[in-house]
Amino acid sequence: MSGASIEFRRVSKAFGDRRVLREVSLEIRAGETCVLLGPSGCGKTTLLRLVNRLEEADSGEVLFAGREVARWDPVALRRRIGYAIQSVGLFPHLPVRANVELVPRLLGWTRERRRARAIEMLRLVGLDPEDVGRRKPHQLSGGQRQRVGVARALAADPEALLLDEPFGAVDPIARGRLQSEFRSLSRRLGMTVLFVTHDVREAFRLADRIAVVAEGVIQQVAPPAKLRSAPASGIVEALVRGAETEPAP
Repeated sequence: MSGASIEFRRVSKAFGDRRVLREVSLEIRAGETCVLLGPSGCGKTTLLRLVNRLEEADSGEVLFAGREVARWDPVALRRRIGYAIQSVGLFPHLPVRANVELVPRLLGWTRERRRARAIEMLRLVGLDPEDVGRRKPHQLSGGQRQRVGVARALAADPEALLLDEPFGAVDPIARGRLQSEFRSLSRRLGMTVLFVTHDVREAFRLADRIAVVAEGVIQQVAPPAKLRSAPASGIVEALVRGAETEPAP
């Protein structure tokens, strides 16, 4: 797998009278894990969804692999970008392996290639393909479903991975384990990752760089250590201090 860059150039977005994003500019380098951190309603999920055209910008440019996403066919674009969300979105009537094979099947991969890929991806996220692969999603734990969601997002060898609170629905112990495993996995694969969370501890654990989003703008973009040592605004400082005073899970 190899990563592709993502870039936002003076992007704005409104829903009715509510302006969610205000001329946001941000570049995510190929192979980087960038975390969008901020409170609910700050615009971070909207920013993420602009990349695979689940939302369209009102103004400005969004680029994927150096090309404006507006020039891509949306279906072709989404098949090159993995996407996983908190609710996972697995098809309940399909076995796990069939869920993981879904995008490769849409891309016309042979049955043998799809099967081999599903087995590889389930093993990659720490699941037994023979056991878990035959089950339906409702027969899995929350943590297992999140792993399957990540495996499915990775199955078609995407150039970037978009993750929206992917571990938010699991218990704290499982969440910490998933975060550690995901960090190791993303580094090993060298994939470009754009990750949305409101959890400061999660952002510090996973990110190469963190982009703090608040009031529709990027407040600061920095590696976790710099965000701690030199917050650029009162909003950033409050986020960091809040995380430091919270008890560890």
